[in-house]
Amino acid sequence: MDMNHAELQVSCIAYAIYAEAHTQSIEAQRGVGFLIMNRIKTGHYGDDACEVVYAHGQFQGVSDITKKKHVAPSKQDLLKTELLAIDVYFHRVANPIGSSLYFHDDSIKSMSHAWGKKQVKIDRLIFY
Repeated sequence: MDMNHAELQVSCIAYAIYAEAHTQSIEAQRGVGFLIMNRIKTGHYGDDACEVVYAHGQFQGVSDITKKKHVAPSKQDLLKTELLAIDVYFHRVANPIGSSLYFHDDSIKSMSHAWGKKQVKIDRLIFY
């Protein structure tokens, strides 16, 4: 395994976890990480974590930080999140969301494309 490639993948996963779930529990953060891994497996969202995370219209939190609408994580916060992302990337922890490919915050009430799909709620995040 190319360690430079793995480092880059972990960084992209960590950035998305921080942007989308840093105020949530570790389990919810892992859920975001595993969602990225699930999307890679399908081949429909990109071939690696960075392609999945930076795909147009996906991961709004990442987009907001990139456009400076939200504050970027501190180096210390990003390092903590990278440690969590390593566990996800190398499957060292259990996947709490199964095969889910989507998620949203529970403040969004109507998501018609989620109807009929198995949902897993962790903190304020709903995975399906």
